[in-house]
Amino acid sequence: MSKSIQIQAGNKINLTGKLLDVNLGSGRLNDGRPYERATVTVRVTQTYNGKSETSEVQTGMFATEYTSTGKPNPAWASIQTLKELKTIQNNGLNEADTVRITGATLQENNFVSRNGQLINGWQIRSSFINKTNAPDVASFVTEIFIMSMDDEVNREGDTTGRMVIKGGIVQYGGKPDVVEFIVENPDTIDYIQRHWEVNKTVTVKGRIRVTSIEVKPSGESSGWGEDVPEGPTTQYIRELIITTGDDEPKEDEFAYDPTEIKKAYNERKAYIEQLQIDARKKANGAAAPANAAAKAKDYDWI
Repeated sequence: MSKSIQIQAGNKINLTGKLLDVNLGSGRLNDGRPYERATVTVRVTQTYNGKSETSEVQTGMFATEYTSTGKPNPAWASIQTLKELKTIQNNGLNEADTVRITGATLQENNFVSRNGQLINGWQIRSSFINKTNAPDVASFVTEIFIMSMDDEVNREGDTTGRMVIKGGIVQYGGKPDVVEFIVENPDTIDYIQRHWEVNKTVTVKGRIRVTSIEVKPSGESSGWGEDVPEGPTTQYIRELIITTGDDEPKEDEFAYDPTEIKKAYNERKAYIEQLQIDARKKANGAAAPANAAAKAKDYDWI
């Protein structure tokens, strides 16, 4: 017997570092309850593969003042505390508070552009923030259903030596979020290829990387005319780097049923395709037919 898809996957983000910046907003729900939201950026310096890396990791917080039952909401109180903390932006690196984000999980963050293009990504949602003296860390421990394991390919079509694992994270209500993870270490890639397989459930652990690098121009020149000097460009990087995980896939009773995952995934896919159709029709000034994408069956993992 498999694990029910109604049981949420294990999903935890560990985030501790210097408080870089805070953006606040507020409003009221339809039922009149006031809410506040915050976008918090934490600067984290951690060692990975013997090399020090600095990431600026963002998380979103949202809370109503009272719960649906009328009780005070602890997450609301946490946002009030956040307003009193010192940030790097306002107070400088030495004066800024070191904070720990808790109640944080990993989610997909997809949207459809006006021309119907699907933009894939991920985000971190959290509930609480506290001052701490703990060392910096930006890591994840997440249970995933393996949808694919492939060599990473760059824009030129060449393999990079890294692996891309597409994993389904079962969220509330049995909905699978689809998130991409990267494996860099050759030994780790070799182990995963020998022990893990598609349609199995595993727990993955690793580092969160959110940074930027300078990319130098190619240096190529034309055989005629006068060259124009080119400066470097900035490449932004947001990656979830798997460093370890389960030795073997989980036994059937602790693993999700591929048939249930496939059904939930097909519903997700049909919903996204309908949004894409709606966006394209709107861009062309016409109404989209209702549920035009809902008839599609048996999608491959994307």
